Parts: sequence; C-alpha cells; structure tokens
Amino acid sequence: MVQQGDLTDPYYFDFISFAQYATIDREMKDPPIVFEEQVPTETENGTQIFVPRVIRRDSSISNEQLLFEHDKRVGEAIVQKFEDTFDSSLLGISNRCPSIDEVVRVLNKLVNLFVLNGFAFEGRAAVTKDPKGPLSAAGAQISITLTSPATLWSSRALQLRKANPTNDFVLKAARVILSRAGYTMGTL
Repeated sequence: MVQQGDLTDPYYFDFISFAQYATIDREMKDPPIVFEEQVPTETENGTQIFVPRVIRRDSSISNEQLLFEHDKRVGEAIVQKFEDTFDSSLLGISNRCPSIDEVVRVLNKLVNLFVLNGFAFEGRAAVTKDPKGPLSAAGAQISITLTSPATLWSSRALQLRKANPTNDFVLKAARVILSRAGYTMGTL
C-alpha cells in the first residue's frame, strides 16, 4: 500500500524527489541568507494552518558551497539511517585509505541496502580502472550501476533540465563512505 508523502516508499519516491530537486535547483540560483518559510501549525480546534517563520541560514556557508554542503548532508543522513536501521559497522571501513577490494566490498553493501529497500531492482559496484598501488584505492575508478532505480524517471527529467543538484542518492552516500575512508571522489 502506498502512503501519501512516504519518502521511504519507492513507488512515491520518484515523483516527490523530482519535485524536491527541481525546487532545490530553482531556489539555489540566487539563494537568500534570510527568508520566510511557511510552517504547518495545529490550531486549538484541531485544524492545520500555515504560519510564516523567518529562517536565517548559516552565513558561513557561501552560495558556492551550498550544493556541496547539501550533497554531503544528504549522503550523511542516508548512511546514518542505514547504520541506525541495520548495523552501525555495516558500512564501516576498517582503516584509513583501505585497499580497493575493501572499498568495493563496502560500496557493494551500500548498493545492496538500496536494493533491499526497493530503490533498485539490482546493482553493483565494480572497479573500472585499477588503483596506482596494491595497498590503496587511490587513483582507481569505480562504477556503481543500478538496474531500474526508483529515481529512473526523475533523474532523467532533472538531467534534461540541467538541474544541479540531482537526486543521485547512492552517489551522495558513496561520497560519504569514501570520505570516511580518507579518499575524495573526482569528477564524474
């Protein structure tokens, strides 16, 4: 059964993530530091009204840093949710700058969690370019492939709009995992 507004339901997720990311793209063109937000509030008689609230975003984050910060926070939230729901060590990497085998093993666990939760039919992470040395993953290229991801339509629609950021949730989470392991991700 699909429950309206349930973002954990992959049937509803494609459309709502498109709407969210199209809005984020539009609003990030010239983001204000101070803005007004409508917040739902329940009245004494039980009805819901929207009340304006003034929001001041963290001014230490420049407009140029907002997209990076957004991707980082979304990735961290996804990884944290998986760790809280399953096992806190499941997506952990045993040491800084681990071997390519360990990195791929953990990224495959991440992909499997997306699959098990219905956000793709299947998927995998695989090395497409070997690392510079045998003891590290530095310089390697890893491909993450999802078959029938839950965001198939919305991702394509956002790409056609040249939206930035996009709803590439596996990538956002993979960046967090790689960062925890001491690696940075290059451009795509």
